[in-house]
Amino acid sequence: VCLGPLPVDAVGGDALERGRAIARESTLEVPEGVASSEIEATLLGRVGDVVPGPEGVTEVTVEYPLGVFDGSLPQLLNVLHGNISLLPAVRLVDVVLSPALLASFPGPRFGIAGIRERAGEGAAARPLVAAALKPVGLETSALAELAAGFARAGIDVIQDAPGVTDQAPSRFRDRVFRVAEAVGEANIATGGATSYYVNVTGPLESLAERAALAEEAGCGGLLIAPGLMGLEVMRALAASTRLPIMAHPSRGDVGPNRDTGVTPELWYGLLYRLAGADAVVYVNAGGRFSWSIGTCQALNARLRGPLGSLRPALPVPAGGVQADDAPEWFRRYGPETLILIGGSLLARP
Repeated sequence: VCLGPLPVDAVGGDALERGRAIARESTLEVPEGVASSEIEATLLGRVGDVVPGPEGVTEVTVEYPLGVFDGSLPQLLNVLHGNISLLPAVRLVDVVLSPALLASFPGPRFGIAGIRERAGEGAAARPLVAAALKPVGLETSALAELAAGFARAGIDVIQDAPGVTDQAPSRFRDRVFRVAEAVGEANIATGGATSYYVNVTGPLESLAERAALAEEAGCGGLLIAPGLMGLEVMRALAASTRLPIMAHPSRGDVGPNRDTGVTPELWYGLLYRLAGADAVVYVNAGGRFSWSIGTCQALNARLRGPLGSLRPALPVPAGGVQADDAPEWFRRYGPETLILIGGSLLARP
């Protein structure tokens, strides 16, 4: 964690003392002397390195014993960023998981290789391109026509925009079958292999039904916003469906240039991957959300890099990517990328 300068009215201490408070809050959650000496010795978090940095920020390493974890994602999140998320000027910047803990999380079922395989033989090594079905308010017939056009043009992945859910102009049950059928017919006509990822974000009680309908309709994948529904919901969905999962970043409550919370590369790059996302959408540099190139490249590295036996996940830069700029982003990020082009593509004939 990185500890920044405390607000004037905050109760604090030096970095070592604050680090010890974080370690205790994330494990035993009781003052010293309340737990038995045996519990203190075996389950209390410990402070490792304390490294002062620029602008009053100090990097503190906290080591957690395996015994505080139960193999579940909620408890992992609770230890890493549960109660400490309520503390001022604390930023979670990196996590190193032990092999035993990593083994609790299967991660992506398909990953980069699986999504490439679904994109057809011609997609074995080239960059991949995605497009979004929007705006909200289009009727199902218009969305199906738009999807068919994208598929005929050779788009690899077509996804519902996150705001396209179950509104009156396009009910989920109608859309999932008609769009999937339109994409399938275009694939037959062109010999292509475009996949349609339907947005299943919505009420929890109907999630299993929506996922089952997507499989029945022949969709290529599912889109979900774990920031709205929860990382554990996405993990459970990934474990139960036979389709790839694309995670959308809506309401991630993270961002660059903050002194609290979780870094984007850790939240989207590590935790989404642990929770089973095969592809992760994030807001690209130069778009309408103004994230830095450094943040995006760090996120790409987290998604693709070695992580025990977990498959690498596919980075999906989005958020205002211009169609004319796609070659430059592929040059920067490499071929193991799925560029999502939204409004820029919709504005073209």
